Amino acid sequence: MTRPFSSHVPGICLTSDIDVLLYHMNNARYLREVDFARIDFYQRTGLLMHIRAKGGGVVQGAATIRYRRFIRPFTIFRIDSRIIYWDSTSIFMEHRFITPKDNFVRAIAVCRQRVIDCNAEEIMTDLLSRPEPRMANQLTGVTNPSAVIEMEPEDKDNKMHTVVLDPVRPDGLPAKPALPLEVAKWLESNEISSANLRNGC
Repeated sequence: MTRPFSSHVPGICLTSDIDVLLYHMNNARYLREVDFARIDFYQRTGLLMHIRAKGGGVVQGAATIRYRRFIRPFTIFRIDSRIIYWDSTSIFMEHRFITPKDNFVRAIAVCRQRVIDCNAEEIMTDLLSRPEPRMANQLTGVTNPSAVIEMEPEDKDNKMHTVVLDPVRPDGLPAKPALPLEVAKWLESNEISSANLRNGC
């Protein structure tokens, strides 16, 4: 799977993070951790800086999360964040909670970031086209944005540290990814919910 932009944030489940049963990380804590991971992503890639330079802003428009296996107290985990799609109004990010000891994805969240007062398509096109080596390093980990690199071999099973910039445009820069099926279905459900609310349901 193509993962052109990714960041990795470590974490640990402390006693202040667990639920009332003292058994696993509280469900609400996952989304809080996603907020921290997203801020880290914004800073490392320069995405927020680029949006502000265009006179815009960004807010959380929607989020969905699926829990697959407990994160127990004092368990070390990692949040891998990446952009999976964008359109003219929004940037969609995926966040995976992974335990390094077994490389298992404990939970996966998808968030829709609404871009305000500027065009998200233009933001992403401009960001990908910036020639500065520093920006290429922040987005991909290498100065050549058309490269394929292997990083952190202990995570190969998850392939979260394999940066593959494909498909590419004729100029060698990453192309816009296709809309993932699960995101398309999620957006459809959001539209149904909005229609219900407009109709007073």
